[in-house]
Amino acid sequence: MKRIHIFKAGNHTSSQGQSLSFTEDHLKASVEAYDPSLHEAPIVIGHPKGNAPAWGWVSSLSYGEDGLTASPDQVDANFEELVQAGRFKKVSASFYPPDSANNPVPGVFYLRHVGFLGAQPPAIKGLKGVDFPKMN
Repeated sequence: MKRIHIFKAGNHTSSQGQSLSFTEDHLKASVEAYDPSLHEAPIVIGHPKGNAPAWGWVSSLSYGEDGLTASPDQVDANFEELVQAGRFKKVSASFYPPDSANNPVPGVFYLRHVGFLGAQPPAIKGLKGVDFPKMN
C-alpha cells in the first residue's frame, strides 16, 4: 500500500486556533521517535474525542522533501472503498506535544493519529492526495 503524505514543515494553526511552528528537525525527530510498540497511531475518521474505531494503523513514518509520510497497515477494506470513492479525500495528523504528560516519547512531537476528513477542510493545505490501490 502506498504511503500517505500526512504533514509538512511550517507555521500551522490548529482548528482550536493554536499556532505552532514545525521545523524539518522537528519532523525528523518525530520519525526517529516513532515506535508502534510504544504507541501505534490509529487511522481514524476526523479527530475523534472518544473511543471511535480505528480503520487502520500507522506502521512507520518517514521524512522526505515533501514532509512526513505514514505507512498504513491493517486498513479496513470498507474504509479503503470509502476513500477510493472520494468520501475522505484529505488527511490531518494529530501529534502529542513534546511536553504532554501522555506523550510516549517526551521532548518530540509524537504522532497521535491520522484523521481522514470528509467535508471538513484540513488545517494544512497542499498535502498530496491519498491513493489506496483499487480493490479487485
